[in-house]
This record gives sequence, structure tokens and C-alpha cells, in this order.
Amino acid sequence: MDTTPAGPGPRGEDWLLNGGSRSEVAGSHEFASGSGPAWLTRAEGDNLELIGADASCAQVDPKRLCEFLLKASLERGVRLHHPAAPVGITKDAEGRLSGVTIATKGDESTVPCTALLVSAGAWTPAVFRTLFPASRLRVPISPLAGHSLTLRSPRWAAESDDDCHAVFSSLTSGLSPEVFSRVGGEIYVAGLNSSAIPLPETASDAVVDQSCIETLRRVGEQMLGVKGQENDLEVVREGLCFRPVTPKGTPILSGVMHRDLGLTGGEAEGGVFVAAGHGPWGISLSLGTGLVMAEMMTGRKTSANVKGLAL
Repeated sequence: MDTTPAGPGPRGEDWLLNGGSRSEVAGSHEFASGSGPAWLTRAEGDNLELIGADASCAQVDPKRLCEFLLKASLERGVRLHHPAAPVGITKDAEGRLSGVTIATKGDESTVPCTALLVSAGAWTPAVFRTLFPASRLRVPISPLAGHSLTLRSPRWAAESDDDCHAVFSSLTSGLSPEVFSRVGGEIYVAGLNSSAIPLPETASDAVVDQSCIETLRRVGEQMLGVKGQENDLEVVREGLCFRPVTPKGTPILSGVMHRDLGLTGGEAEGGVFVAAGHGPWGISLSLGTGLVMAEMMTGRKTSANVKGLAL
């Protein structure tokens, strides 16, 4: 849904490049009077338009999806090394990739492999440089920091997905908040991004900027509160994440030529691959990315044409 006044502007999918709001993709279909999310505070003069309905879009809770995927993977025999830091690679007698050395709790071990996928989000370039220090190839991914708040409102307590909404807005202040109501009664507020916040060594080292959190809290009160009444919103979590973005605004799904890594051979098959740079759509595109990369790494025809996403 869109709460922006109608008019020309950057396309929603261009927001990373041009600073636009995804609310700009809304069409001319306006919500009927009195409809829309019950938790959304309407203001005089705003405009609520429909981007997509339940038959054309969906949303997932990233935390729940990741927990489900981790549990399902472990049940299927996937071996997890966590926390772990990359150290280097090992090569066979012919100079081809044979393993990856990692450090886990101070101890180093080598995981044998003949194919390696580097998919570490905004940390992908750093991992790549660590594993292949002699390579002149640079992975064009930079971090875009994004603060967020997870709230609870007495006006949202859904236990099913029938009434979940995603609202993309543009305020007169220039901020473009994004608000998502999720199953279980949580409401996620984001849209405050910065490329000036440096990438920490690990995700767990990220420290939220309380001034940014305060800005989002005021946005929450403006968009979710009841005018004239005391704030009744409960803060569940404060967050700071680093989205991996590319100059083109599209992800990288690619094999890497062996000669670009200092390894024997000139083809990518059976060697090193990169999957990163999805910007804010990493969760949405994660499952499809996993399928395509599995196909690419095993030499099968990919389910989607991703040649335009190559390094």
C-alpha cells in the first residue's frame, strides 16, 4: 500500500539508486473509504493506494523463515560451523580448489570441497579477499545500513495472515518508512538507511544509533498511534542490519573464472561462485537464489536466466 500523494517520481525498484520510495509503484486504484489496515493511523490529506493484493504478493517473517530453514537443513544432515571465520583455501596437486580452512572458537580446521559458494551478504567482498588475497577481482558490493523497530500495538493482534499488510510511505520530511504487520502481533518499522555507517567486523558487532531509533519511534507513533492519546506502542526489538548493494541495484549470481583466483583452469564450473548483493530483497529472493546456485554449481540448467547477473 502507498500513503504518498499521487504524482511522478522515481520507480520503487530504483530506490537504491535514486533515493525513491517503493510507494511510487502504486497505481491509481485508491482504497475504499474506511478500508485498509486497522492499525494504520490516517491523516487528513493522505492518499492510500493499492500496490498488490493477496493474489499477487506475499510476505514472510525473516526471523521465522531463517529459523525454519536452519532447522530443516540440520535435520537433513547439513553440518553447521558457527561462529566461524574464513582463513584460506587448500589446493590439490593440480592447483585446484580442494578445501576451505576456517577458524572456529580459536581452532582451525579444513572443510573439504570442490565447489565453494561465497554468500556472506555485505561481508562477501571481505570473505572473498581473505580466501583469495592474490586475486585482482573485486566484488562490487557495499553495505547500506538500515535501522528498524519491531513494535506491538493493541490494534494489531492477528494470529493468521489474512489481515497482514505492507505499507510503503513517503513523508513530507523526506523519510520513506516501510511498515509490515506480521502474524503474532508484531509490526516492523524500517526505512531509515545510511551508507555512511561503517560495516562492523561481524553482524553481532553492530551497535544501533539511538538517534535513529528515536526517529523510527516517532514514525511509529505518527503512523500507528492514536491521535490525542498517550503512546501505547510496545518496543519489542531494536535492529541495525547491513544490506549488500551493488552499483546496478541488482544481485550477483555468478561463477568466478579460475584464472581470476590464481587457480588452475579457466572455467568456472566446479570452482568458486558468488551469490550476494540482493539489497533489501535478500529474504524474498533467498529460496530462488539457493535453487539457481545449486543448479549452477552442479552443472545443471538453471531454472532462471541469470546471465545478466554475472560478475
